[in-house]
Amino acid sequence: MKLIGEDGNIFSILGRASSLLRENGMPDRAKEMSERVFQSGDYAAALGIISEYVETELTPKALKPQITLDRER
Repeated sequence: MKLIGEDGNIFSILGRASSLLRENGMPDRAKEMSERVFQSGDYAAALGIISEYVETELTPKALKPQITLDRER
């Protein structure tokens, strides 16, 4: 999921990531991710959490995401 060009709205980014997980049969992971993001209290930390669940530009190469999608949303 591309983050570049986003307007900085964490709710929009979280919504896109949650939708990708749900569309790929992972509603529990979407809920878990959302809960962690809401508890993070920090924009950068929230982006890092999202990048643990869906592949973004911030996903470390050593960290395998829960879901990898080539398409843009």
